[in-house]
Amino acid sequence: MSPPSGLWPREKPRPTESRGEVLVWEALRRGLPAGWYAWHSVRVRLGPGRETEGDFVIVAPDRGLLVLEVKGGRIEVRDGRFFQNSRELDPPPRAQALSIVRALIDRLHAEACGPPAFGVATLFPETAFDAGPTQDDVAQLVLGEQDLPWLEKALPAILERACPPPREPRGPWIERLHRLWCERWTPKLALGHRAALDAERRVRLDEQQLAVLDSLTDNASLLVEGGAGTGKTLLAREAALRFAAEGKRVLLVCFTAALAHWLREQTKASGLAVDSVRGLAIDLFKQAGLDAGDFHAPGFWEDVPLRAASDALPKVGQPFDVIVVDEAQDFSENDWMLILELAGQRPLWAFHDPGQAFWPERRVPLERFPARFTLRRPYRCPSGVQALADLYIDRAADESAIRGAMADGTLRIVVCPSRSSVADKVALEIDKLLGEKLTPGDLAVLSVRGGSHEESIIRSGRLGRHALVRATDVGIDGSIVGDTFLRFKGLERPAIIITDFHLLADEARGVRMHIALTRALAAARVVVAQDDLARDPVLRTVLGRQDGPGDGGVAGRLK
Repeated sequence: MSPPSGLWPREKPRPTESRGEVLVWEALRRGLPAGWYAWHSVRVRLGPGRETEGDFVIVAPDRGLLVLEVKGGRIEVRDGRFFQNSRELDPPPRAQALSIVRALIDRLHAEACGPPAFGVATLFPETAFDAGPTQDDVAQLVLGEQDLPWLEKALPAILERACPPPREPRGPWIERLHRLWCERWTPKLALGHRAALDAERRVRLDEQQLAVLDSLTDNASLLVEGGAGTGKTLLAREAALRFAAEGKRVLLVCFTAALAHWLREQTKASGLAVDSVRGLAIDLFKQAGLDAGDFHAPGFWEDVPLRAASDALPKVGQPFDVIVVDEAQDFSENDWMLILELAGQRPLWAFHDPGQAFWPERRVPLERFPARFTLRRPYRCPSGVQALADLYIDRAADESAIRGAMADGTLRIVVCPSRSSVADKVALEIDKLLGEKLTPGDLAVLSVRGGSHEESIIRSGRLGRHALVRATDVGIDGSIVGDTFLRFKGLERPAIIITDFHLLADEARGVRMHIALTRALAAARVVVAQDDLARDPVLRTVLGRQDGPGDGGVAGRLK
């Protein structure tokens, strides 16, 4: 589609040291013929290290293209040579115009486009005359200061003299010319490329984070607190590796099996063991030669850490010199009993985030940690995604960051007309993300339901043409993860899609959404049915749909 006719730039000429070009721009703003186009300062690259520039390119859509060369100051011809303020013009006035018009036509032809005709002319905006120079190539093709007030009449006449009879134009040549001039450029990076760039940035930031460890290594017992994305898991992993490098027997323990699997793959060192706290309890039973019991019995997983501490550990002894705990806020009282028995008075480091505490009754035994440190700067999430996540746990959030993320595609809230259409919409969002240079291994679809549910859209392990794998599967690296937010807790991927709102009780969404959103490294998508949107005051407020109770409180947390 062709741009609107008129003078470009609209507000003022492009930067120039030529007073003459400014005078011509002002005259064109007043006197450009209706329906015509004029672009100031059109540049074309001719090749490596070579470029040319047209002062003004004038277009009459049905007639042709005119390159107008502007020479300010006092212009005269002496001894057959052109002079500007008594200095010889080299090259002469038409040379640059001829160069740019050839380059423009070649560029348009390369895109299967072309104007009906083209030519060049010259304008001396600070030199007035009754009759122009008689040199044959410029005769009757020069305008002067006296023509500036009358360009609406002077331009059609000179274009007729400069251009041959018109032919049939080819292609969207005016649109291509406008794009070549470049009205606007909004930097945009495909999400896949942005994720790769962010990964490099996080490595640099991580080096800064790791300096924290240098000031903390003298603390035998240490509790590190930090919000989502502040680098807790990275520091826990690095601390464990450093202790192992000193020849110590180290346990790096977390809550979820999926995070334990990832840490085990990424954290290999002599003397270092990695496990989930309940996987550790089972291992202790095995080492002690005892039967852990029926895995499917009610309460088994809640009780097994305490039974391991009382029954298995005395037979095994003390297998570790140092214990490092990640996801400490999720450990139950029985989990902590096992960890504290294992540690005794030995070094114990723990990393936690109260904002991600899914079970409010669980608490970290603060009395065991006289030394504490707080990580304050988040590195993982884009600021707009982090701001939305913070709204869900009643933290003040930057509204402009959320708006910016929605504008640039970092954050998208997809509202479906019905619950039955949600699965198809999620599959479509997967296709769109893959089209943004992301790979299947960059994506995770997270259900906000705490466990597998027969109505969950991820239960079948497939969405459209896309196969899903669980977060605990061995081969997740190159596959799209489809799992609950809880099993994916502690992990991260460039793009996260959050769904299954129809299974979510109103009072349960806060921490769940905070955890799910903060898994995103580059982009987040929230796919919700219209009926379920009506029950979510945060999303309603962000979308500007304040049609339910409680929206005012959310609005008050937006800065």
